[in-house]
Amino acid sequence: MEKKAGLLISMCVMVFQWGIAQPAMHNDTLVPSGIRIEWDQNTLQRLAPQDERQLRYAGYPRVKRLSDGTVIAVYEAQGNTELIWSGDSGKTWSEPTITFHGHTHSDTHGNEVRINMANPEFIELGNGDWLVACNHRPTKPEVAPFAIAVARSNDRGKTWHKPQVIYEAEPRFRDGCWEPAFLQLPDGTLQVYFANEKPYTSTDEQEISMLASMDNGYTWSSIARTVSFRPGRRDGMPVPLVIGDEILVAIEDNKVGQFKPYIVRTSIADNWKEPVGAESPMREYALRDPLPEDVYAGAPYLARLATGEVLLAYQTTRGRSTDWEKSTMEVAIGDKEGRNFQKISRPFPVPPDREAKWNAIALWDENTVVATSATNFDGGTINAWMILGRVVVDD
Repeated sequence: MEKKAGLLISMCVMVFQWGIAQPAMHNDTLVPSGIRIEWDQNTLQRLAPQDERQLRYAGYPRVKRLSDGTVIAVYEAQGNTELIWSGDSGKTWSEPTITFHGHTHSDTHGNEVRINMANPEFIELGNGDWLVACNHRPTKPEVAPFAIAVARSNDRGKTWHKPQVIYEAEPRFRDGCWEPAFLQLPDGTLQVYFANEKPYTSTDEQEISMLASMDNGYTWSSIARTVSFRPGRRDGMPVPLVIGDEILVAIEDNKVGQFKPYIVRTSIADNWKEPVGAESPMREYALRDPLPEDVYAGAPYLARLATGEVLLAYQTTRGRSTDWEKSTMEVAIGDKEGRNFQKISRPFPVPPDREAKWNAIALWDENTVVATSATNFDGGTINAWMILGRVVVDD
């Protein structure tokens, strides 16, 4: 499999590396600071599964570097969520730890359902605790609720507390809750953002909701606060980031046509006192150059460079087929306020008949970023992959 991947990479690198001549992507236009990203195809690495003899689905990967230099990766696999760690900057990885186990649930009437665990997200708290969030996804309706759950380790992953369900939606797919993401504010307040259909059981609408904890995630607010909502539409897949005195949340918004990346924002002091509505000045189209209505660009993710510029990742059909399932990952560079995203690049060499989805991006070190994706770019099973990109400052 590695030889096959290596051959494909060598064939595709000239096509997919940063700097490809695609005028619509504005690769020749710098943000004011002159920063761009050069993706190093030699750093492509399969995170999971690591045993090539047992290749199976592994997806929704996220990588975080901790305060002591340890690198953590979380992903979903076989109905569970797993965590691996590296103490040598990704040269070697630990054996997987299952943070959330898929399981069978029985209701009071004796009905049973398999509940899969999905959408893992990780955070290292200011006190050193590790938290992982996930999405409970029952495999048939009307037996168990879709839910958001959190698991904790006080000893850097050696042991884990029993997972805690912090929010329950309805027991059916069309009224579920989805894709949790953490944020810890400067005052220590911990927040979990998620997409939420529960308030709209009679429609197909969806909002972004948030729960807060004042004690590092041991207890949570009993009522979810509405962060953003566009009537008749589906705000989705939130990822938060603190920039100065503001909270930014990247969302996918289907205002017209296909989903596009938007940023909603509030001051830390206001902290979503009012939801960001359809016409609010606190809701902004993220990309400098708008995409055509029929081009899909969803599942956004945010990160911040050491120099202050904000990165936006998303999955898109731009320049590909109309099938969103065959999307690939793009990364755009914004200014230090999280606006004016441009200078778009594609980290993974993905042929048009394959995919790179459910992506994330994070800071690897001061001069490098890491992109992760669930991808079959190598022609095999969809696996969790990562790649490093060097941050280049042009004179």
